[in-house]
Amino acid sequence: MYSIDIPQLKTAPMNIVSVKSIPGQQDYLLKEDDKTVLKLRYKNDLHIARVETEQERRVLIIEDEGLLRTKLVLKNEYGIRIGSLNYDNFSVTHGTVDIENTKFRFYVNDQASTELHIYKGSRKNLIYSCQLSFEDVKAKDIKQPLASLIISVSWYLFLKGISKQTHAFNEAIIL
Repeated sequence: MYSIDIPQLKTAPMNIVSVKSIPGQQDYLLKEDDKTVLKLRYKNDLHIARVETEQERRVLIIEDEGLLRTKLVLKNEYGIRIGSLNYDNFSVTHGTVDIENTKFRFYVNDQASTELHIYKGSRKNLIYSCQLSFEDVKAKDIKQPLASLIISVSWYLFLKGISKQTHAFNEAIIL
């Protein structure tokens, strides 16, 4: 008998967002393989998101702009505009996020389990995906857009991309 060794395939990291909602506030935890990489607390009445990653803590202001509130503007703690979120065709499930001239597309899949997909450019270039896990509320009861979460995850991806680009740029200078 011959035995054949089959190499084990590495599974993609499991990205899960835990959603906890209490009146006037939403808390989100983004976990990558059981490691919390992003914490977000969004206050509905103040339109303020407190965002924390491993390296940064920020206060982000998310304001409505545009006719019929189809556009949200992201400002830093000093009130300077750093990005925006635009919904496509009055939909709360897909659109674009712009963080300091870096554009992402997003799609919220609300089929069997709610998932957030973020793309760079077209929908063929998926760069991040996470499953939404609702702890205190039922997923079907949430009809409002998860704009603060979408913006925060896009901001997190923007930070990850900048750190990689900066590192490569510094290596080029050293050489």
